[in-house]
Amino acid sequence: MKKLLISAAIASATLMSASAATATQAWVEHGISLNARSGPGTSYHVVAKFNPCTPVHIVGWSHGWAKVSYNHRHYWVAGKYLQKHACNYGGHKRKGYGY
Repeated sequence: MKKLLISAAIASATLMSASAATATQAWVEHGISLNARSGPGTSYHVVAKFNPCTPVHIVGWSHGWAKVSYNHRHYWVAGKYLQKHACNYGGHKRKGYGY
């Protein structure tokens, strides 16, 4: 039993490290305020709002919704409103992830 618990703890730590290593940097699209929800869909409660150009880390995806990490908390946002580069105030709009 003790070996099983130790193995489970090691596996859990490995999985957490792997997901942290695969986090992708993204930014909220310029010009919008983005709802952050408790789950991946509009039926979930809005628990926060992200200002334009807020940097987040994408840690997962579900049907066009991105699970993001911000200030050590997780939120769900519509992935089409995230962009791959920091905001560029020089003019043209950057392409988003758009899933």
